[in-house]
Amino acid sequence: MFVSKKVKQDRLDTCKKCDFYRNFLMLRYPKWDKGARCAKCTCFLDAKASLTKEYQGKCPLHKWEE
Repeated sequence: MFVSKKVKQDRLDTCKKCDFYRNFLMLRYPKWDKGARCAKCTCFLDAKASLTKEYQGKCPLHKWEE
């Protein structure tokens, strides 16, 4: 159901480079990234990056390899 911490961090790093990455909470809390969302699928990235493909943990733009 869940991926390893390394895979999750790799996914989040990929998301942070994407044009669809949105985190409006960072304007107020610069070190807090738990509220980041994907503008393409509107999912919360911290939760989605934790899940395996079988549990909907996949990038809609196919940027995640695992």
